[in-house]
Amino acid sequence: MTSPSLISTDTLAFFDYTIVGAGASGLWLALSLFEQGLLNTKHLCIVESDSTKHNDRTWCYWSTSPLTPNQMISQSWSSIFNPHDLSQRNDLSPYSYHHVRSADFYASIRQQLAGCANIVWRTMTVVEIDDTGAKVRIKTTDDTWWSSQVFMSAIPGQPNGELGSSNPLSVFLGNQERNKNRLFLWQTFVGWRVRTAEPVFDETCATLMRFDIAQNGSTQFMYELPFSSTEALVEITRFGEFRLTRDEADAALSDYMLKKNINYQILEEEEGAIPMTPQFDMQRKYLSAQTRLIYLGTLGGAIKPTTGYGFRRMQAYAKALATALKQQKPLPTMRRSRRFRFYDHLLLQILYRYPNRGKAVFQRLFETQPVPRILRFLDEETNLWEEMLIFIRLPIRLFLRSLTSYYFNS
Repeated sequence: MTSPSLISTDTLAFFDYTIVGAGASGLWLALSLFEQGLLNTKHLCIVESDSTKHNDRTWCYWSTSPLTPNQMISQSWSSIFNPHDLSQRNDLSPYSYHHVRSADFYASIRQQLAGCANIVWRTMTVVEIDDTGAKVRIKTTDDTWWSSQVFMSAIPGQPNGELGSSNPLSVFLGNQERNKNRLFLWQTFVGWRVRTAEPVFDETCATLMRFDIAQNGSTQFMYELPFSSTEALVEITRFGEFRLTRDEADAALSDYMLKKNINYQILEEEEGAIPMTPQFDMQRKYLSAQTRLIYLGTLGGAIKPTTGYGFRRMQAYAKALATALKQQKPLPTMRRSRRFRFYDHLLLQILYRYPNRGKAVFQRLFETQPVPRILRFLDEETNLWEEMLIFIRLPIRLFLRSLTSYYFNS
């Protein structure tokens, strides 16, 4: 699809924009560039290392109205079982909790971009990014080209755009020292999409945190999203310094399904690892309009460190970034409010230093607070009064110890 106009004087191809990684953040940005009309005259290259990218993960988010396009949502729920007392159902109003299969998301975005002649899709692994000042050279396993601006959602040399390998991640983040700027945990998860022989699931209510499983020195919980009375995604998630192994996960999932006393088959499997760290938080609110290398997704601070959610934030950032590019204004970052970064650090400190207390913190939160307030807090949309109402009902001594550790790095 490369046209002669893309060939520069040094024989290397040239694209105005390059997006590295065709995951959620990369495709949200591609769609926003298209919707802003920036691709009417400019050329975009989307490079992705995974040639078999299909339904490799799921994304969930809550909102008062679903993100468009609506057809990418596979299921929504208006209530959840309370993690403190699983016999209680909590209404999420005015929110709903939405589930998106990555296959549906990829197909939806690609369909909307299909008519744009100025997009080139390349399946290859980026191994080097060189910002020369005037432009950026992108080197892959198969080709090399120039670009005015590069949007990075994957680390060079990292297969499939994943952050699971420690070496590239360590290079990006630097030395992993245990101080208030280097705090690092993992959120690891393994999920099965199962179908049962008889009805067993309540399709009207989701389970986001179920703590009646062994904690094994970390904070662990089960997650159940029912799509019908006989089909659901069941998933085990761990917050901790050490990642959940596949053998541990499969054993926990098997035990969980065994307790339902029903025959079942596994339709799909998913697994992943999300860094839980303040190191991805952006320190600057804006970048120069001439900035050549811009980070997206996890690398750009899209993921809230204490929850792993970021899908809706990625879309909002893509729209803001594309608008700034069109208007030739300073480029926004995903910098978060200082106080919410502080709150996240306190909780991460607790999960790292006192992993056996994570269960009590989360259960206490859902025991004492209305769920809509919790969701607003996680969206960083609460005011100081609401935040005080939340913290005074949590284990105060635990948070005071975390506060002391934050200031004295002890």
